[in-house]
Amino acid sequence: MTHKLTICALFALLIFTTVQTTFAQETEGKLGGWYAYNWNTQFGDSQFGIMGDFQYRVYDVASDFQQFLLRGGISYTPKESGLTVLAGYAYFNSGVLGDSDAQTYEHRLYQDVLFSQQLWDRLYVGHRIRIEERFVENQDFRTRFRYMLAARIPVNQKTLIKDALFFVASNEVFVNGQKDIGNGRSVNLFDRNWLAGGMGYFFSDSLRVELTYMRESTETLNKGQLWLTLFHKF
Repeated sequence: MTHKLTICALFALLIFTTVQTTFAQETEGKLGGWYAYNWNTQFGDSQFGIMGDFQYRVYDVASDFQQFLLRGGISYTPKESGLTVLAGYAYFNSGVLGDSDAQTYEHRLYQDVLFSQQLWDRLYVGHRIRIEERFVENQDFRTRFRYMLAARIPVNQKTLIKDALFFVASNEVFVNGQKDIGNGRSVNLFDRNWLAGGMGYFFSDSLRVELTYMRESTETLNKGQLWLTLFHKF
């Protein structure tokens, strides 16, 4: 019971902060656009599978290239555990805000622990812990730690299955493992925070779409993004 109350309190705080942030004024003049395809599949009846995502991000909804990324890994899901662990690789190509055509590249290894649970009749909660080993162009080797809490509540039915319309809210915190990144440069231990809220729809039990407003906050940036994601399980 205590565990459930803790999760519910976190979810209530998440919803409140999402509403407050959604109506805040943009620090940056442009509203970004992030477009993603998330996929996962199992190897037959085994507990092993593969999962990953492709994303294309722009600083101004449809223009001003920000980032392209490819990510994928091998997953393992013990039976009846609600837990999935994953190890994978990601490639990033990143642009610069504004007129500059400069780009940087990053290769990244990552490990995930994902856990999901259902509370009461309609509250579906997901947790993700991610560790990243980052090889960023012209920087020293870096690590980063991330925690995401997400919640979904169906609107027109009790379960998240075909034809379900649902609310979604999430928050993800990023913490750097090192401050020194080479050549006398440094970063803060707190890297960024992603706070999002929006709606989603299940086209089928294995295909859904989500559209959220996400507020990205760092020590120097506070910027809004529209985030459109297609989730596909096959």
